[in-house]
Amino acid sequence: MKKQLALLAALAIACGAPAGMTSLPSTGFTAQAQANKVSGVIRDAQGEPLIGATVKVKGTNRGTATDVDGRYSIVANRGDVLVVSYIGSKPMEVTVGSGAMDINMQANDQVLDEVVVTALGIRKDKKSLGYAVDDLKAEELMRNKSANAINSLSGKIAGVNITQSSGAAGSGAQIILRGGTSVAENRDSQPLFVVDGVIYDNSAGIVGNSAFDGMMNSATTSSNRVMDINPEDIESMSILKGPAASALYGSRAANGVVMITTKKGKEGHTEISFSGKMIASMVKDLPKTQKEFVRGYMTDMYNDAGQWTGLEIKDDSYNSWGPKANVPFYDNLKNFFETGIIWDTNLSVSGGTKNNNFFLSGSFYDQDGIVPTTGYTKTTFRFNGEQKVGKFTFGANAAYSDARTVKTLTGAALYGSSGTGALYAAYNWAPSDDMRHYLNEDGTRYRMFGDQFQPWDERDNPYWIVNKNKMTDDTERGICSTGGG
Repeated sequence: MKKQLALLAALAIACGAPAGMTSLPSTGFTAQAQANKVSGVIRDAQGEPLIGATVKVKGTNRGTATDVDGRYSIVANRGDVLVVSYIGSKPMEVTVGSGAMDINMQANDQVLDEVVVTALGIRKDKKSLGYAVDDLKAEELMRNKSANAINSLSGKIAGVNITQSSGAAGSGAQIILRGGTSVAENRDSQPLFVVDGVIYDNSAGIVGNSAFDGMMNSATTSSNRVMDINPEDIESMSILKGPAASALYGSRAANGVVMITTKKGKEGHTEISFSGKMIASMVKDLPKTQKEFVRGYMTDMYNDAGQWTGLEIKDDSYNSWGPKANVPFYDNLKNFFETGIIWDTNLSVSGGTKNNNFFLSGSFYDQDGIVPTTGYTKTTFRFNGEQKVGKFTFGANAAYSDARTVKTLTGAALYGSSGTGALYAAYNWAPSDDMRHYLNEDGTRYRMFGDQFQPWDERDNPYWIVNKNKMTDDTERGICSTGGG
């Protein structure tokens, strides 16, 4: 640039510029600093060149990728920051200096060496297993927490089918991995459940195979025992799919295995966690009912000679096939269903040192159903502890749960009765009759037609069913296990 300016000055003097004039005409250009070209080799943690590693100048759109020898070349100024990324390695940021820049990447252990829990608490690299396995952590399970931990898996793992017995309080759920393996009605296709090395039986006392009939052969709410686990206590769930998993637990695992690992204390600090929430549930949509025709039906009439004489209206019916009438109509369905309130409270204390750790938790879950008098309560306690002695580690797990379900007949009535379950009766009750009238003043059962029918030929009022024919489950479970290694 200096030589060019000197040449322009000499030309100006030669062309007759006045003596002493030293200024030059503006050229319209400004001097800019020249950018450096940075190059080097990118290698992995073992020193091998990485092919296809991405190199970008931070804050710009300039970027490149390494060749087959791991080499790269990019235009960057001194002081710029290069962002280097590669699948399976931790992203790195390097400041541009002078000279060649060789970069050594570090492996991302969380991606390359993902560890899952298999049989007997053994931890293995996920990539080394000979069968399909999916792993869900506590954060993912708690995104749509429910009283039953199985329901939290719904929609999160491919090939997993969750079937809930009903929407009632305390209802259980079945899980099927990759479809049912048996069509036999007396064989369930659920996987084996293993909680901290202890096998849980998740079957329900119902007729049918949950893989194919969806637990619909039962006349009431069904529950199962994985519900005894507090979802807040779960650290992770590993799903071992397919018959190959039976090599770990034998023929019982032919339908797969669900491994549940509960939380432990962490080294270095004591942590106290408390959570409480209230949830309200209610019926969103109810079917519309007619408000023109009263209870009754039309029947053909014949004389003694067998000739048809016309139609006659009779009112000894529970159904609304009678005539139009200007009488009060009742919204029986709206009056029947209630707002269900759920209280969910959890408290845990955990901690640990280099040689030991502990986890202690307690929870209380109280749910009122939308069907009157129904509900579900659960109280749980859990203790997990580990102690290291030399090269050995000894552990102890203890859990206690007390669950109580108050339910009612939903599909069919008691044996020997022409009535139906509470829900069927409620949906088919004539709106011209107030369904809440189910008791006489003396507390006896109100009979709509008096002594016209035998008791077993009458339809049971839904309020009578839920208040007088209550059904309950009361389950206490205590589990204690120890081990070392």
